[in-house]
Amino acid sequence: MITVSILGGLGNQMFQYAAAKALANRIGTGVVLDRSAFEGYKLRSFMLDRLQIPECDLVNGGDQMGTPARRYTSFLWRGRVNRLLERVGMKPIAFADGTYVEPNFHFDPAFIELKAPVSLFGYFQSERYFENITGDVRRYFSPLEPLGLASQAIADAMDRVEIPVSVHIRRGDYVASAETARVHGALGVDYYRKAIGLIERQAKARITLFVFSDDAEAAADLLRFHSGETVEVRGDPDRPWEDMALMARCHHHAIANSSFSWWGAWLNPSSEKIVVAPRAWFSSEELRRRNTCDLYPSRWVLV
Repeated sequence: MITVSILGGLGNQMFQYAAAKALANRIGTGVVLDRSAFEGYKLRSFMLDRLQIPECDLVNGGDQMGTPARRYTSFLWRGRVNRLLERVGMKPIAFADGTYVEPNFHFDPAFIELKAPVSLFGYFQSERYFENITGDVRRYFSPLEPLGLASQAIADAMDRVEIPVSVHIRRGDYVASAETARVHGALGVDYYRKAIGLIERQAKARITLFVFSDDAEAAADLLRFHSGETVEVRGDPDRPWEDMALMARCHHHAIANSSFSWWGAWLNPSSEKIVVAPRAWFSSEELRRRNTCDLYPSRWVLV
């Protein structure tokens, strides 16, 4: 059995599940989703049960809550401590047998050699972790229920335009939290001007921007340079999977440095899509410590 600790926002939860499911398929075993970390993490809630993930019925029954994740406050705590210890030349804290903790941000080839039973702790933000089941992942990550009325109206609007393009502008904790801002940082107008300009040139047709943001005023200010048609998507913050599904319906994508719009673009199955992503996924300070080479699928364009 593969047990995976689920933590973070919807995009992070999807990476964690996809990696675990791909490993389980290689081994020929099942997956258990451990959501016990949410007991002490109130910023986000468990949302995989809003998608077509078969294992969620088991989790919702509560039978798998007594998993190895309870032995640790969180994998984040030990991971941060180990990185600090390594910087000063000290031996890292050992983990229990049968536990795999993501050692770095980029893809770890040792992951695919793991054997069951094992408990996984990490974010696994690379397509390389689940490239053997991409078709299944796209099916699992479609909404469990039909779109609500507001989201369906946006979907209908997308169908009426020639080339819908999703643009994700994330602010929220990227500017409100000093710690999050230090790690990520919010993208500026230069990135969006270059990203949208590149899509316009390559699309060679009239595009319509569908703008997804947690700060409508900031998004409008950033996109003042764009003279074409723009549709503001006012999604329901309690139903983010619908916004992600709407992003995936667009033809092309200008994503933010966010796992949420990463998935919105990736879930679009078209081989003709243009995806522009920020090269500066993290702040310059954080990029000196994290290798993002495996974060981006090969055909995506970095700006």
